[in-house]
Amino acid sequence: MKFFKCVMIVLLGSLSFMTYAQSPYQWVQMVANNQLSVRAILLKDELCPKVSVNNIPTAMQLRAPKVANFPAVCELLVSRDTQSIKIQQRVLPTLPREVNRIAILGDTGCRINKVSAQACNDAEAWPFRELSESITSKTPDIILHVGDYFYRESPCPEGNKGCQGSPSGYNWDTWNADWFTPASSLFQSSVIAFSRGNHEGCSRAENGWFRFLSPWAYQKTGQACTEMEKPYLFKLKNVNYIMFDSSYGQDDHTSDAQLALYKKAIEQLKIDKDSTNIFLTHRPMWTYNKIKSKYYYGNLTQQIAFKDLLPTHTLFIAGHAHYLQTLDMRTDYDQLIIGNSGTKLYKISNSMKRAVDINKHMANFVYSRSGFGYGILTNTGKAFRFYNQKGGKVGECLWLLDKSSSLNCQ
Repeated sequence: MKFFKCVMIVLLGSLSFMTYAQSPYQWVQMVANNQLSVRAILLKDELCPKVSVNNIPTAMQLRAPKVANFPAVCELLVSRDTQSIKIQQRVLPTLPREVNRIAILGDTGCRINKVSAQACNDAEAWPFRELSESITSKTPDIILHVGDYFYRESPCPEGNKGCQGSPSGYNWDTWNADWFTPASSLFQSSVIAFSRGNHEGCSRAENGWFRFLSPWAYQKTGQACTEMEKPYLFKLKNVNYIMFDSSYGQDDHTSDAQLALYKKAIEQLKIDKDSTNIFLTHRPMWTYNKIKSKYYYGNLTQQIAFKDLLPTHTLFIAGHAHYLQTLDMRTDYDQLIIGNSGTKLYKISNSMKRAVDINKHMANFVYSRSGFGYGILTNTGKAFRFYNQKGGKVGECLWLLDKSSSLNCQ
């Protein structure tokens, strides 16, 4: 009988260990309805761990089951006001009562496709891990990613030492190499809000997006791919942050159906006309740069659909264009682009161009900075400070809400 009891104790202990198996990747992200989503990836055949939420043990649920090319993901939705989150002994970030320091980055993966192979093995050529650690050192209260996490779509060319050994294709190994491993310091630093990039669109890395990062319930295998997810809104220190999925569609043409879809999505948010807003979208509404032989002016659908639809005090923040740029528009919404956080950069000069004609829309000025980097918005004073991957300051803009020219950059 004593032997039987000993065996049962050992078995129960083993089951307990299975229940509380430590996931290598755990994070907290902002989602819709003023909630946080606690997520954990299970690399082995384990049960979802329990989470201590404000010191109360709570069970996580299976968000997405394990399949051939992807591990299982667990999830627990909690209030944004949650004060403490812990899995085993690991303390996860929560939102502070006063959110003042906001880190912004975008376009982080290492580009390998049929025409280009970035040197993913070279920390200077692909500095995303260093950049992540630099953001962590700035102790942001929340991190905003404006999309494009996954770039290793093709195998590294034979004999190319810069990316030799890199995984490729739409699977866990590539997601791990392009995002989870180099971004791991961010997970312990802050709550993160994710925008969907065109690289996570249907027919590309959508499986990983829906499984790992989407702010909505997991889209099960067999369902038609959602080309555009619903936008959502959260407020930080009297500013609305609107998360919008612009992964679908092209930049230089549009259609009545897409225009109607964009308008309806924003109208359903019922945004107060007197509010101050930061609109997070992957594709920039406005930009100005000559890429190869053609000028790139931004996304036509957003330019038409959102004209006069949003409050005057609305600043668009995007990625997609692989550089840092700020555009102070004369009669349109102002634009900030941070698409320089790791992937292969487009050429752009350090410049301040004034009275710029952007496809018949005038900008008071276009402020551009070359090189890898990210931004930190300080809510007090509305100052955007821009840093390189090593944490050195490379520029600054003030968002002046009561001025005719609302951005001042130097």
